Amino acid sequence: MPQWVEAGLWGLVGGGALVVGALVAWFLRVPRDVVAVVMAFGAGVLTAAAAFELMDEAEKTGGLLATSAG
Repeated sequence: MPQWVEAGLWGLVGGGALVVGALVAWFLRVPRDVVAVVMAFGAGVLTAAAAFELMDEAEKTGGLLATSAG
């Protein structure tokens, strides 16, 4: 299978998950607590991913002591 076809299929899978989530929200009443938990989890994962991505560069640039203090 060509790489561009595989990339397109994975893009459809990711986009399909968005459509499924939209359909669930459209047809079912999702409690506010569930929405809050999902959003909090997503925000935490995004923050952690950004921090882990930046930590390596910060350690290489400023050293371990400066990175730890920051």
